[in-house]
Amino acid sequence: MLFRSHDIRDPNDPQLDELAARYGLHPLHIEDCRHGGQNAKVEEQPGYLFVVLKPVMIGADGQLEFSDLDLFLGPDFLITVQESECQPVRALLDQLQAAPSTLPTRADQLFYRIADGVVDAYLPALDYFDELSDSLDEEVLQNPSPGSLDRIFSAKRSLIVLRRILANTRDVTLHLQRTETTLIGRDLWPFLRDIFDHVARNLDTVEVQRDLLSGAMEIYLSADRKSTRLNSSH
Repeated sequence: MLFRSHDIRDPNDPQLDELAARYGLHPLHIEDCRHGGQNAKVEEQPGYLFVVLKPVMIGADGQLEFSDLDLFLGPDFLITVQESECQPVRALLDQLQAAPSTLPTRADQLFYRIADGVVDAYLPALDYFDELSDSLDEEVLQNPSPGSLDRIFSAKRSLIVLRRILANTRDVTLHLQRTETTLIGRDLWPFLRDIFDHVARNLDTVEVQRDLLSGAMEIYLSADRKSTRLNSSH
Protein backbone atom coordinates (compact mmCIF):
# COMPACT_ATOMS: atom_id res chain seq x y z
CA MET A 1 0.00 0.00 0.00
CA LEU A 2 1.36 3.42 -0.91
CA PHE A 3 1.50 5.86 1.96
CA ARG A 4 2.06 9.55 2.51
CA SER A 5 4.79 10.88 4.79
CA HIS A 6 4.37 14.35 6.29
CA ASP A 7 7.25 16.07 8.10
CA ILE A 8 6.07 18.99 10.26
CA ARG A 9 8.92 21.08 11.66
CA ASP A 10 6.77 23.58 13.56
CA PRO A 11 3.80 22.31 15.59
CA ASN A 12 2.06 25.66 15.04
CA ASP A 13 2.17 25.20 11.27
CA PRO A 14 -1.40 25.39 9.88
CA GLN A 15 -0.56 22.30 7.82
CA LEU A 16 -0.93 20.27 11.02
CA ASP A 17 -4.55 21.43 11.31
CA GLU A 18 -5.14 20.48 7.67
CA LEU A 19 -3.71 17.01 8.27
CA ALA A 20 -5.78 16.65 11.44
CA ALA A 21 -8.93 17.33 9.44
CA ARG A 22 -7.85 15.03 6.60
CA TYR A 23 -6.98 12.06 8.80
CA GLY A 24 -9.38 12.59 11.72
CA LEU A 25 -6.71 13.26 14.36
CA HIS A 26 -7.99 13.90 17.88
CA PRO A 27 -7.84 17.57 18.98
CA LEU A 28 -6.16 16.56 22.26
CA HIS A 29 -3.30 14.98 20.34
CA ILE A 30 -2.84 18.16 18.32
CA GLU A 31 -2.86 20.05 21.62
CA ASP A 32 -0.15 17.70 22.96
CA CYS A 33 1.98 18.52 19.93
CA ARG A 34 1.68 22.23 20.56
CA HIS A 35 2.15 22.28 24.31
CA GLY A 36 5.20 20.02 24.53
CA GLY A 37 6.76 18.60 27.64
CA GLN A 38 4.94 15.27 27.25
CA ASN A 39 6.22 11.99 28.59
CA ALA A 40 7.06 9.32 26.05
CA LYS A 41 3.77 7.50 25.44
CA VAL A 42 1.60 5.66 22.96
CA GLU A 43 -2.15 6.09 22.58
CA GLU A 44 -4.42 4.13 20.26
CA GLN A 45 -7.21 5.85 18.39
CA PRO A 46 -9.57 4.51 15.73
CA GLY A 47 -7.52 4.71 12.57
CA TYR A 48 -4.11 5.67 13.95
CA LEU A 49 -1.53 5.45 16.74
CA PHE A 50 -0.25 8.57 18.47
CA VAL A 51 3.27 8.15 19.80
CA VAL A 52 5.48 10.63 21.65
CA LEU A 53 9.21 9.94 21.70
CA LYS A 54 11.80 11.91 23.69
CA PRO A 55 15.00 12.53 21.74
CA VAL A 56 17.98 13.45 23.92
CA MET A 57 21.27 15.13 23.13
CA ILE A 58 24.21 16.57 25.05
CA GLY A 59 24.50 20.35 24.74
CA ALA A 60 27.71 22.30 24.35
CA ASP A 61 27.71 22.95 28.12
CA GLY A 62 27.47 19.24 28.89
CA GLN A 63 23.82 19.47 29.93
CA LEU A 64 21.13 17.14 28.63
CA GLU A 65 18.75 18.69 26.13
CA PHE A 66 15.34 17.11 25.55
CA SER A 67 12.72 17.53 22.87
CA ASP A 68 9.46 15.92 21.81
CA LEU A 69 8.96 14.03 18.56
CA ASP A 70 5.30 13.25 17.90
CA LEU A 71 4.27 10.59 15.40
CA PHE A 72 0.87 9.76 13.95
CA LEU A 73 0.89 6.32 12.35
CA GLY A 74 -2.05 5.42 10.16
CA PRO A 75 -2.64 2.67 7.60
CA ASP A 76 -1.50 4.88 4.72
CA PHE A 77 0.21 7.84 6.39
CA LEU A 78 2.91 8.82 8.85
CA ILE A 79 3.09 12.31 10.31
CA THR A 80 6.13 13.46 12.28
CA VAL A 81 5.97 16.65 14.34
CA GLN A 82 9.23 17.93 15.76
CA GLU A 83 8.35 20.30 18.57
CA SER A 84 11.84 21.77 19.02
CA GLU A 85 15.15 21.52 17.25
CA CYS A 86 17.12 18.37 18.00
CA GLN A 87 20.02 18.00 15.59
CA PRO A 88 20.31 14.18 15.61
CA VAL A 89 16.58 13.77 14.94
CA ARG A 90 16.57 16.48 12.28
CA ALA A 91 19.50 14.76 10.58
CA LEU A 92 17.68 11.41 10.75
CA LEU A 93 14.46 12.77 9.25
CA ASP A 94 16.34 14.70 6.56
CA GLN A 95 18.34 11.59 5.68
CA LEU A 96 15.20 9.52 5.28
CA GLN A 97 13.50 12.17 3.15
CA ALA A 98 16.58 12.77 0.99
CA ALA A 99 16.62 9.24 -0.37
CA PRO A 100 13.05 8.48 -1.50
CA SER A 101 14.24 5.48 -3.51
CA THR A 102 15.30 3.76 -0.28
CA LEU A 103 12.26 4.77 1.74
CA PRO A 104 10.16 1.91 3.11
CA THR A 105 7.05 1.07 1.18
CA ARG A 106 4.87 0.98 4.31
CA ALA A 107 4.12 3.60 6.95
CA ASP A 108 4.87 1.19 9.81
CA GLN A 109 8.31 0.42 8.38
CA LEU A 110 9.19 4.11 8.29
CA PHE A 111 7.81 4.49 11.81
CA TYR A 112 10.14 1.71 12.98
CA ARG A 113 13.18 3.29 11.34
CA ILE A 114 12.49 6.63 13.03
CA ALA A 115 11.91 5.03 16.44
CA ASP A 116 15.09 2.99 16.07
CA GLY A 117 17.03 6.13 15.12
CA VAL A 118 15.75 8.02 18.17
CA VAL A 119 16.87 5.20 20.47
CA ASP A 120 20.27 5.02 18.75
CA ALA A 121 20.65 8.76 19.38
CA TYR A 122 20.72 8.08 23.16
CA LEU A 123 24.16 6.47 22.82
CA PRO A 124 26.23 9.71 22.70
CA ALA A 125 24.60 10.84 25.96
CA LEU A 126 25.37 7.49 27.59
CA ASP A 127 28.96 7.63 26.33
CA TYR A 128 29.28 11.15 27.75
CA PHE A 129 28.19 10.02 31.22
CA ASP A 130 30.50 6.99 31.02
CA GLU A 131 33.46 9.31 30.49
CA LEU A 132 32.21 11.80 33.08
CA SER A 133 31.76 9.08 35.72
CA ASP A 134 35.29 7.81 35.12
CA SER A 135 36.83 11.28 35.24
CA LEU A 136 34.96 12.23 38.44
CA ASP A 137 36.01 8.97 40.08
CA GLU A 138 39.65 9.74 39.26
CA GLU A 139 39.23 13.37 40.34
CA VAL A 140 37.93 12.59 43.82
CA LEU A 141 40.77 10.11 44.33
CA GLN A 142 43.55 12.44 43.21
CA ASN A 143 42.40 16.02 43.61
CA PRO A 144 38.99 16.35 45.31
CA SER A 145 37.40 19.77 45.62
CA PRO A 146 33.94 21.22 46.35
CA GLY A 147 33.58 21.60 42.58
CA SER A 148 33.92 17.82 42.25
CA LEU A 149 30.90 17.34 44.51
CA ASP A 150 28.89 19.90 42.53
CA ARG A 151 29.66 18.07 39.28
CA ILE A 152 28.69 14.73 40.86
CA PHE A 153 25.33 16.13 42.04
CA SER A 154 24.68 17.71 38.62
CA ALA A 155 25.44 14.45 36.81
CA LYS A 156 23.24 12.44 39.18
CA ARG A 157 20.33 14.84 38.59
CA SER A 158 20.74 14.50 34.83
CA LEU A 159 20.82 10.72 35.09
CA ILE A 160 17.61 10.71 37.14
CA VAL A 161 15.85 12.58 34.31
CA LEU A 162 17.44 10.36 31.65
CA ARG A 163 16.38 7.25 33.55
CA ARG A 164 12.76 8.46 33.64
CA ILE A 165 12.78 9.13 29.90
CA LEU A 166 14.29 5.72 29.16
CA ALA A 167 11.79 3.98 31.46
CA ASN A 168 8.88 5.67 29.67
CA THR A 169 10.41 4.82 26.29
CA ARG A 170 10.77 1.20 27.37
CA ASP A 171 7.07 1.17 28.25
CA VAL A 172 6.23 2.57 24.81
CA THR A 173 8.25 -0.10 23.02
CA LEU A 174 6.71 -2.80 25.21
CA HIS A 175 3.22 -1.54 24.38
CA LEU A 176 4.04 -1.52 20.66
CA GLN A 177 5.20 -5.14 20.91
CA ARG A 178 2.01 -6.26 22.60
CA THR A 179 -0.60 -4.19 20.80
CA GLU A 180 -2.99 -6.08 18.55
CA THR A 181 -3.27 -3.15 16.14
CA THR A 182 -3.28 -3.91 12.44
CA LEU A 183 -1.27 -0.71 11.87
CA ILE A 184 2.00 -2.53 12.64
CA GLY A 185 2.78 -5.63 10.60
CA ARG A 186 3.74 -8.84 12.37
CA ASP A 187 7.01 -8.88 10.44
CA LEU A 188 8.08 -5.84 12.45
CA TRP A 189 7.52 -7.41 15.86
CA PRO A 190 11.08 -8.83 16.13
CA PHE A 191 12.48 -5.40 15.25
CA LEU A 192 10.34 -3.74 17.93
CA ARG A 193 11.64 -6.30 20.44
CA ASP A 194 15.14 -5.30 19.39
CA ILE A 195 14.37 -1.64 20.17
CA PHE A 196 12.99 -2.72 23.55
CA ASP A 197 16.20 -4.64 24.26
CA HIS A 198 18.31 -1.60 23.37
CA VAL A 199 16.33 0.65 25.70
CA ALA A 200 16.53 -1.94 28.50
CA ARG A 201 20.32 -2.09 28.09
CA ASN A 202 20.48 1.69 28.15
CA LEU A 203 18.57 1.66 31.43
CA ASP A 204 21.05 -0.83 32.88
CA THR A 205 23.90 1.44 31.78
CA VAL A 206 22.32 4.43 33.53
CA GLU A 207 21.99 2.41 36.75
CA VAL A 208 25.70 1.49 36.59
CA GLN A 209 26.60 5.14 36.00
CA ARG A 210 24.50 6.23 38.98
CA ASP A 211 26.24 3.64 41.15
CA LEU A 212 29.65 4.89 40.00
CA LEU A 213 28.72 8.47 40.84
CA SER A 214 27.40 7.40 44.24
CA GLY A 215 30.73 5.66 44.85
CA ALA A 216 32.64 8.79 43.83
CA MET A 217 30.50 10.85 46.19
CA GLU A 218 31.24 8.45 49.05
CA ILE A 219 34.97 8.69 48.34
CA TYR A 220 34.76 12.49 48.36
CA LEU A 221 32.74 12.64 51.58
CA SER A 222 35.03 10.14 53.29
CA ALA A 223 38.10 12.18 52.32
CA ASP A 224 36.38 15.37 53.46
CA ARG A 225 35.50 13.86 56.87
CA LYS A 226 39.07 12.63 57.28
CA SER A 227 40.43 16.08 56.42
CA THR A 228 38.04 17.70 58.89
CA ARG A 229 39.16 15.35 61.69
CA LEU A 230 42.84 16.03 60.96
CA ASN A 231 42.30 19.78 60.98
CA SER A 232 40.36 19.65 64.23
CA SER A 233 43.11 17.64 65.93
CA HIS A 234 45.72 20.35 65.33
